[in-house]
Amino acid sequence: MYQDPKRIRSRYGAINLDAYEARLIDAMVDYTGIERATLLRQLILKEALETLGISDLDTASVAQHAG
Repeated sequence: MYQDPKRIRSRYGAINLDAYEARLIDAMVDYTGIERATLLRQLILKEALETLGISDLDTASVAQHAG
């Protein structure tokens, strides 16, 4: 069914936002037209990659297999 079973998405937790934070996310959803869950996933992954100094997930998987 899936080429890579590790790519199947599952719930990983929940976040709590105050009214100002929720309005910011809603504004980004309205501006980009991207669904809220997709937008939040993209933002989380972007921040994680930047924090780790990795340019993208493909680079991360190559580094993981090389090390």
